[in-house]
Amino acid sequence: MQKISPLYEDEHLLVLEKPSGLLSVPGRGPDKQDCLISRVQAQWPEALVVHRIDQDTSGLLVIARGPEAQRRMSRLFETRQVHKRYVAVVAGQAQQTQQGVVADAEGWRTIEGPILLDWERRPIHIIHPDGKPSRSRWRALQSSDTATLVELEPVTGRTHQLRVHLQSIGHPILGDALYAPAAVRALSPRLLLHAQSLNFAHPFTDAPLSFSQPTDWSAQAPYGQFKEIPKMSFDVFKQQALAEGFDEVLERTWAADTVLETHTHPFAVKVKVTAGQMWLTIGSQKRYLTPGDEFSLPADEPHAEQYGPEGATYWVARKN
Repeated sequence: MQKISPLYEDEHLLVLEKPSGLLSVPGRGPDKQDCLISRVQAQWPEALVVHRIDQDTSGLLVIARGPEAQRRMSRLFETRQVHKRYVAVVAGQAQQTQQGVVADAEGWRTIEGPILLDWERRPIHIIHPDGKPSRSRWRALQSSDTATLVELEPVTGRTHQLRVHLQSIGHPILGDALYAPAAVRALSPRLLLHAQSLNFAHPFTDAPLSFSQPTDWSAQAPYGQFKEIPKMSFDVFKQQALAEGFDEVLERTWAADTVLETHTHPFAVKVKVTAGQMWLTIGSQKRYLTPGDEFSLPADEPHAEQYGPEGATYWVARKN
């Protein structure tokens, strides 16, 4: 495991930069156990979670060292004494479409909309009257014919808040697998949302702390410099599956919005999603899967499948 180098460290706190693609805390399933807090606890066993950012979002995160530090930092977040700002690249010309929304002297505009978990399509969230009151502020930093670089400030802290709010005004974030249409998602190999700055008073000394990790993103294509992520080929997946004792390996594609009610297979399967979206339900657990995710099922395991608005393609290995 790669050693973690914090941006800030003292006896009470750690401040780190989480990369895009890494969970903040463990998720469901054996393939979701690698996460930032697990890596941090390997070096600092006393480390405890204070807040989190989405798996696909990168940026600054505060970790407490011990229960008292966690309690004090959590209180700062609850009372909105931690000031966070993000940067994102969104589709379209947000300044032009939002001209009717009043901006303050510094160019900040407000998005308000109650956010609710769409239970049947979780983890997707939606704007809904029954949702929790939510407020975000944003301002344009740079624009082009195709995109706008924006600075963001979440006044409240709902799950997926910035992503949902930006989608709600017609400007989803580039690379967003949950809230952007395929054409916008394809403009970036990752979600272009980054927790850029954190400011708060130290919970033990009251000393002002300020942290900033800027990006090189812009409103102009290609929008930033990104590391090439190695992709597994079908042949490599097939070789690995056959070496593990599977009998055959196939590629399957399902049409948009297909629903397969609870059923079983007389064979065990190992699956890797390569395109689109799907939900897998086993008992009371429902998992959302996007390209790169994997799952396995033993023979005769009851499960249900639901495919997203673009359908899904996956590689499946079968063991009879």
